[in-house]
Amino acid sequence: MGTFALVLPGYVCLALAGAFAFGCSDYQSQADAPGYTIEVVARGIRWVDGLAWHPNGALLATEEYRGGGLLKIDPVTGASTYVVRDLADPDNIAVIDGQVYVSEEDPRGRIVRIDGLESLHVFASGLDNPEGLDLGPDGRLYVAEHTADGHVFSFSLEGARKTLARVTNGEGLRVLPDGTVLVAETSEDRVVAIDPRGKSSVFVAGITAPDGIAYDPVLARVLVTEDAAPGRLLAVDLATGELSTVATGLHAPQTMLVESDGAIVLAEQGEDRVLRLRPSLAGEEP
Repeated sequence: MGTFALVLPGYVCLALAGAFAFGCSDYQSQADAPGYTIEVVARGIRWVDGLAWHPNGALLATEEYRGGGLLKIDPVTGASTYVVRDLADPDNIAVIDGQVYVSEEDPRGRIVRIDGLESLHVFASGLDNPEGLDLGPDGRLYVAEHTADGHVFSFSLEGARKTLARVTNGEGLRVLPDGTVLVAETSEDRVVAIDPRGKSSVFVAGITAPDGIAYDPVLARVLVTEDAAPGRLLAVDLATGELSTVATGLHAPQTMLVESDGAIVLAEQGEDRVLRLRPSLAGEEP
């Protein structure tokens, strides 16, 4: 998130959105997750970023570049097809009652809604590089802006907007069951927690370029990715606040989903693929 890619032979080149600085890396994933078996769910999803499950069983994914699209992936075969093309840097996804909402990370950013995986509508406009997107327990849709003077907004499903708080370069966003909104402030190397009244506090710090955030109800923890090469997948225990490492050696990991058995589905953007980290069974070689 917050970057776009130029692909050169043997290299991945990253450019910060809205900036002119470029960086190229020949890093190749060395993903390692003790206690998990790493499986490849899908390959060839260019600049994969947002992930979400659709009620029909498909895995939805965005391609984070100008002109990128929203794809549906068969989670068994890995085959993918386009739902929508030619979006403006599609980023995060939220699925609400079968309707798919996608943030477009653009200075004239929007949230678009796709009904029935067919018909596209503009749900909200006038946003500044919107990224993280999630439905709160209050039935409102929350979004974070990735800009130095960004905001977290909430929307009713009819489109009425409220301002919750200000953030600095907000990326991933997740709403916890108690209504606390977590936002990754990537430039500040931290995740902030915003209560329903809009009061902010530091949830966890010292994370390099935090990006995706997921709530893991199986182990009562919050997962955070580092948009780096190599990048880590980290976990914050909600009871103790302890920070631990789940996976290392990842290549620009982004959004995650947690399945009912504790498996973690993860977008590894630098490799154009989606991984599943499946908890290893007793006696099973990871």
